Amino acid sequence: MERFQPELKPGEKKFLEKFEQIHKEKPKDYKGAKEKVSLTIEKIKEEIEELPEIKREGEFHHNIPISQSINILAQAIQIAINEGVEKGLKFIMITNNPYLIDAFHDLLIGHFVGLVMKK
Repeated sequence: MERFQPELKPGEKKFLEKFEQIHKEKPKDYKGAKEKVSLTIEKIKEEIEELPEIKREGEFHHNIPISQSINILAQAIQIAINEGVEKGLKFIMITNNPYLIDAFHDLLIGHFVGLVMKK
């Protein structure tokens, strides 16, 4: 029986392309996939941190309400899935909020590990 797989969104496709560029072998298990997804996201983050527009971006409030944090994270995830991890990371990096950046990283890993394991 063939398993139904929904069509990937543009951001998911871009992530998988980047993932395959960096990692030549498919992970063998969940732990390996999680590590490789994390490494891929870190490499993308490093590239984005070097962009001039990120370097000169002003500082955002570090103490923002939890409801606003959730909205920002949801928006960043939506951008990453629909337009690419790079754009989602640019969006979240502008906040210059370590909590949001870390939470976004964790959410991305959770989403993309599933994609990598299915492929």
